[in-house]
Amino acid sequence: MTQAVAGYNATNRWTDALNIPGEETGDFFKRVDSAGPRVELDTFLTPTSSVFARQQTSVAPVKAEAAVRVPLEPLDSLPGKMSQIASRKILAPLGGEPAEPGWVRLMKAFPVANKGRLSTLLAAETKGKLDQRSRLLVAWSCARQDRAWYMQGLIARRMTAAGMDATELKKIDDNDASLPPADRAVINLARKMSIAPWTVTDGDIALLRKHYTDFQVAEIVLHGCNAAYLDRVTEVAQLSSSPESP
Repeated sequence: MTQAVAGYNATNRWTDALNIPGEETGDFFKRVDSAGPRVELDTFLTPTSSVFARQQTSVAPVKAEAAVRVPLEPLDSLPGKMSQIASRKILAPLGGEPAEPGWVRLMKAFPVANKGRLSTLLAAETKGKLDQRSRLLVAWSCARQDRAWYMQGLIARRMTAAGMDATELKKIDDNDASLPPADRAVINLARKMSIAPWTVTDGDIALLRKHYTDFQVAEIVLHGCNAAYLDRVTEVAQLSSSPESP
């Protein structure tokens, strides 16, 4: 269930961020063959029951601008947080080998069901046309906003290995004006995808396209979706922050 919910969250990130229109009918659910049961969904526009028609949600933001998260924890508090979670009890079974990263072992607990997703996640780390720095900016910005402590520790180690020090991480957290324009555009999109993907505008995408090809922009969105998934499954599983290879 956790992985299914995380998967839906990942999907929401690109469908909302790219303003994909919803379907008006359920025709795509219908089977083309007559051998099995047929699902009859003539429309998604069925009027809401009068019982709920005027009921206002108590959990979802009513207006797009209402989606606000609390300020990020100070960067200098991260080592203490990593110490706290180093000994937390993992709540999910792990597969794979002890030498593998925790998130990989978490995925391998379901080797058949997760084979495709794990392959995609691993490929996204090294393949494609997007540079490593931009990938890390997306993963870090999303993990910080999601309070995904395991992923923050993992990505912080990767950023350190890539030559980014604490001063630069602080600038990334602040989306500081001294950062290169390309970095700032990536951080802006990653934040919006994490907090409120429906607030992503044509202008946000146009800004990225000044610095990246359309192929690379698509990869940036993909990395935001991957982060949404990993942030959720690793934190719900309470993975510890034990050191792993970057």
